[in-house]
Amino acid sequence: MTVITHAVHSVDHRENPEVRRPRPINSSFHSALSAARREIVMVRSDAMPRPDELRREAALLMNLLRRWVRISVIWDERLLSRPAIVEYVLWQARSGIQVRTAARVPVTMALVDDTTSAVVAEPVQDAPRGEEEVSVSRCPDTVGMLHYLFLGLWEGSTSLAVENWSPDDDQSQDVLRMLARGHTDEQIAHRLDVSKRTVSRTVAKLMRELNARSRFEAGVLATRLGWFGTPDRRG
Repeated sequence: MTVITHAVHSVDHRENPEVRRPRPINSSFHSALSAARREIVMVRSDAMPRPDELRREAALLMNLLRRWVRISVIWDERLLSRPAIVEYVLWQARSGIQVRTAARVPVTMALVDDTTSAVVAEPVQDAPRGEEEVSVSRCPDTVGMLHYLFLGLWEGSTSLAVENWSPDDDQSQDVLRMLARGHTDEQIAHRLDVSKRTVSRTVAKLMRELNARSRFEAGVLATRLGWFGTPDRRG
């Protein structure tokens, strides 16, 4: 068995006794996620993530989505009492991540490509206050056991009810289709019989909504989210 353990420190959090204090995730946790090539499944317990952690994780997950990595997350529903968490969870769902919630989630962990596990452990009783650990393992038995745990949690979880944002007019849909095909603003304006300025404004708005880094990527992401009628289905 290959297990790498790293100590990290968290800060006391007393605002809500129903939600445990913020817990910083060690960089090894996010490093394990960044290595994904096919799929990531995650479980988030009731420990409140810190704002800086969520920002780093959002950037990481968006990069993975752009690489067509499947992502599924189960959140402990007690965290949904926090507006910042609700906003982040809704962003995940709208970005194409499969999101579910469960009444009691016992641990924060992730499985990467069914080959690597990363688990944020509770501090041992005699550890210094606030100290927690992240264990990364590539042991098949460990990964298999945690995958079984994830499947059990997924079975008893509830899908997050959220409507994906999509363009509210036919013109925006047409612009996105042509972006996905690599057309320029001039070509789109000519085909739609509108001004180039109108197209440029529409493209800028769509890129913001999709958090896309390029015009072409905006079209690709829209296709993947099923805005053109048929969601992307990868084998």
